[in-house]
Amino acid sequence: MEPARDRRSGPGRRLTDRPRPSRHPLAFRGLLHDLGHQVTTLSYLVEAVRGEAGLPGDARRQLELLAQEMSRLLDLVAGELVGAPAAAELGPSELRSLAFQVAHVAGIRHTASVVVVPGPDTAVEANPLLLWRVLTNVVENAARASGPRGRVEISFRDQQGPVIDVADDGPGFGHGPSGRASLGLSVVTSLLYTCGGSLEVRSPHNGGTLVSIRLPAGRGEA
Repeated sequence: MEPARDRRSGPGRRLTDRPRPSRHPLAFRGLLHDLGHQVTTLSYLVEAVRGEAGLPGDARRQLELLAQEMSRLLDLVAGELVGAPAAAELGPSELRSLAFQVAHVAGIRHTASVVVVPGPDTAVEANPLLLWRVLTNVVENAARASGPRGRVEISFRDQQGPVIDVADDGPGFGHGPSGRASLGLSVVTSLLYTCGGSLEVRSPHNGGTLVSIRLPAGRGEA
């Protein structure tokens, strides 16, 4: 067995080896509070622009998408401030409509082609914000991994409950570029656990990665 490497640099350990001080809960809540104020200000500016007459159709659609994203962000910040559990406030959610919104945003952020495979509408009884966070993280990871000329496909099926499949043609799981914090799949797994769902990651024989988001049985309707 190879001997353990000496990670010391000089008389002490590396800076990255030293325990980092945890952020004080009050400071974190204060940060969320201020972030909420800033996002609210931006949402007012968006609403002001939406009220302008003569906006081109494409610009108006982009503003509508921006308004939806900011509304979700405000809900996310508000939930964290009051300590609301991630799986609270269940309600009907149209998976296909959500997938189109997430695909549109991912297509703007990345040059990969992000498409929703045609099929029947699927509705679930779940927390809309939780679903948005889960699908956004998975699709963003796939679009980033597939590269500039890659392709990401979002599809739906039923397997004792609704399943969302996100497939990309990138280099395979663990071989693509990582995100800024490399927390995406950990966040998704944790969120799905709170609602009784699960995540499965596979490497198909023809390459790429297939991520399956499994939602609890009994909450989906074809």
